[in-house]
Amino acid sequence: MEFKQMVETLAALPAGEQRQWLLAALGVFAAMALVLMAERSYFKNTRRTGSWVAFRLASVLLAPLTIAAVLVPSLAVSGMEALAVFYAALFIAVPLLWFGGHLLVGRLLRPALTGSECMTLCITGIGILAIPATAFMYAQFPLEQAARNLADQRRKGPDSTPLAHTVSPLRRFAMPGAGVVFAQSLTAPRGVRLERVDVRRNGPWYDTKGTTHALFCSQGDDLHLMWSAGEPAPQLRLHWVQPSGLRAKGEFFADPATAPADTPEFSIAFRPDGFDPVVPIPRVRTYLDILQRDGTIYTDMLNPLQPGETLQDDCLMQGYKRVRWPDEGVVQKVYVTFRLPVGAEALRGVIVRGEGK
Repeated sequence: MEFKQMVETLAALPAGEQRQWLLAALGVFAAMALVLMAERSYFKNTRRTGSWVAFRLASVLLAPLTIAAVLVPSLAVSGMEALAVFYAALFIAVPLLWFGGHLLVGRLLRPALTGSECMTLCITGIGILAIPATAFMYAQFPLEQAARNLADQRRKGPDSTPLAHTVSPLRRFAMPGAGVVFAQSLTAPRGVRLERVDVRRNGPWYDTKGTTHALFCSQGDDLHLMWSAGEPAPQLRLHWVQPSGLRAKGEFFADPATAPADTPEFSIAFRPDGFDPVVPIPRVRTYLDILQRDGTIYTDMLNPLQPGETLQDDCLMQGYKRVRWPDEGVVQKVYVTFRLPVGAEALRGVIVRGEGK
C-alpha cells in the first residue's frame, strides 16, 4: 500500500477511528523524542549540547544520502542482479556514508565527539529511523482492511465534489453466454477535460493511467461503463479540469439497484465493414472471429490497434469499422469477456452475426 493511499484511507475514516490513528502516530513521535531526549541529556551534562545538535543535523542530511546510495543502483537494474547490487550497496554505502560520515562530522565538531560516542549515536540514529519505519509496516494491514471496508461501505472521501459529467440511466441487458450485464455512461459537458480516472476495488484507490481497465472505457472525455452481475459495481474517482481551468475530482459509485426491471437482449447490428453495439464495449473485454476470404476463421484480439485507433479512446462504439475488412473478411462473432472474482469461472458473452447479414 503506497503512502498516498494510506493518507487517502485515513482521511476517509470516521472521526473516531482517525483519533485512534492520531494517538498511535503521537506514540511513534513520543518514542523518537524519548531517544533524542536521552541523547541530549547525556551531552548536556558534558557541556556539548551544541555539538550534539550539529551532529544530529548532519544525520538529517546523511540519512537520505545513504538510502539513495542503496536504492538507486539496485532500482537501475532488474532480476537477480538487482538483489546483488542491493546487498553490495548495503555493505559498502552504509559503512562509508553513514558510519564514516558521522565519524568525520563528530571529529570536526568543537568540542569534538569521541569515536565511541559517534558510533553510539550512529546506532541510536538507526533506531530512531527504525521506529517510524516499523510503525509504517505494521500499519499496512489494518489500513488495507480499512480501505476494503470503505469500498464495501461505498464511502466517499471528504474532498469529493459533485461530478461535472452527466450520468446516464443505468441499463440492464441479457448477454448470451454471460447473463446479466449492466451499462452506464458518464458524458462530459463542453469545455470539461478529463485528466485521469482512479478505480477502487476491494481496497484503496488506484490510478488507471497507463493500465488496462475492463470496468470502463474512455472515448474522448466521456466514460462508458460495462460490467456483469457477477462483478463488483464500479467505484470510480474522476479528475477533471473545468472550463475555468480549475481542477476538481469527484467519486461515482454505480448502483445496480437503480437499473430498470426490463432486461432486453444485448444486441449488435453487424455490417460488412464492422458492427454497431447497442452500448459501447470496452475494447479490452473484446475479441472477434473474422470469416476470411478462404473460408477459415481468424480470431483477432484487437491488438495491435488498427490505423487511427489510440490507447486512450478504448471503446468499441456504434460505427465501429474494420479498416482492412475488404482484405481480412467479415466479422462473424463478437466475444465479450468478464473476469469474475477469484475462484469463479470467467464469463464469455457471444454475439453471432445472423444468416444473410
